[in-house]
Amino acid sequence: MTVDKQYLKIRWVAKSSAIFVENEIVMVSKEELRKLNKEKLVGLVYDLLIKVDKLTTEVMALREEVKTIKTKKNSGNSSLPPSGDLFRFKNQSLREKSDKKTGGQPGHKGETLPMSPDPDKIIKHLPEEVCPQCGKHHTDEPVRIIGKRQVIDIPFINASVVEHQICQSRCTCGYVGTGLFPANVTAPVQYGNNLIALTAYLSSRQYVPYARLSELIKNITNISMSQGTIFNLLDKAATIVLPIYDGIKEEISKATTVGGDESGVKVKKANLWDWTWQSLLATYIVISRTRGYATIEKTFPAGFPNATYVSDSLSAQLKTVAGQHQLCLAHLLRELNYFEQIYHHQWVIDMKDLLKRAIKLKQSMAPEQYGEPLEERSAILREFKILINQSLPDKVPKIFPFQKRLLKRKEQVFNFLFSPDVPYDNNGSERAIRNVKVKQKVSGSFRSERGAEIFAILRSVVDTIIKKGGNPFESIRFAIAVAACKKEFRINSR
Repeated sequence: MTVDKQYLKIRWVAKSSAIFVENEIVMVSKEELRKLNKEKLVGLVYDLLIKVDKLTTEVMALREEVKTIKTKKNSGNSSLPPSGDLFRFKNQSLREKSDKKTGGQPGHKGETLPMSPDPDKIIKHLPEEVCPQCGKHHTDEPVRIIGKRQVIDIPFINASVVEHQICQSRCTCGYVGTGLFPANVTAPVQYGNNLIALTAYLSSRQYVPYARLSELIKNITNISMSQGTIFNLLDKAATIVLPIYDGIKEEISKATTVGGDESGVKVKKANLWDWTWQSLLATYIVISRTRGYATIEKTFPAGFPNATYVSDSLSAQLKTVAGQHQLCLAHLLRELNYFEQIYHHQWVIDMKDLLKRAIKLKQSMAPEQYGEPLEERSAILREFKILINQSLPDKVPKIFPFQKRLLKRKEQVFNFLFSPDVPYDNNGSERAIRNVKVKQKVSGSFRSERGAEIFAILRSVVDTIIKKGGNPFESIRFAIAVAACKKEFRINSR
């Protein structure tokens, strides 16, 4: 065995009053040590050095373990959600510090509240009828406007109640004719389409939970609705927009770039999974009982054979059928942040720098450059090949699986540098997932699986409408009105 020279300099060996016997410390006096001959002393010192070497190795391993334990994972160095960072130390953001000052930037056009050219009501404030100086009455004197101010407000909201009455008449021939209720008027008293649309909008877009939604509608419209009624209205709205929801799924299946992500969602006392697939102009969300590949296979059985699929490194995501895959660089950088915090190894620093350079290159590339030879892109690929094949020391064991994954998925790291439509991160999917998490944070949890499904359907429609530049409230109201017209048309056509 080779003993490091540093052990030969340990002063306490010669002055020690203790020796190791079968992993236990046995106290020995100096007088007893002096009685030992040279051979026994050499043997004792050699055994001590072996034991010290072993203990030193264990201490180093324990120090690394303590460093790992002390370096907590958060949203800045792992895939943990930002909500888990509460009451922890401030995490390390992936965003680079800007040299710009806070607030409005030079050249930013400010906005002031504009005056309406056509006010709904005009109130003229005339001077006193009697002149305070001479006492003359001047009610007939002409006046001129020297200034104006406008107040923007909303009128007090009153619910509109429309009563439908069916009438009957008898023809001279004896036939009795009876009018028909509209197809969408099915109960003695029910809520109208505008109120259904408002309820769906407040729940899915503004995340208002059932109890507060009931209170809000009561305060605004003086209409009392129980939480059970709100659930029924949302269920009705989700059923009405199902054709739109199915159309979103079809649109994503044909997209050339698709992002996918998943996250846990609390439904009553069960842990379910919120899955999302999104493109530049559409978002599709489903609630599933499993995080496995079965959900992807059930939802998109054909996968995305003509698309670049952007995701994190979850095995189920990487198993998705796609034209090609793109790993999320934001996830990779967060992992590298964690490795840097516990190891401070140069390989981690070099890999972070390389990925950031690739992102900056993406941000500076013109559309025509993607199909042309580009030396900066080639240099990045060469450096990446060297790093993923570089030998790492045993003292950084947690980096090994990460390096192995990059080596296996090397063709899936820089596809974004070859297509203008492929992003370098999966932030679009994370934003879609975040909407469900915000809803859960505000409400606590979903009360039923159907309640979670309703939100997934409505939120998919809302997100897609927003992406397309539409107004979600008006679009939902329009969809409900169209569904009512179709129902009326089907009944009248019989």
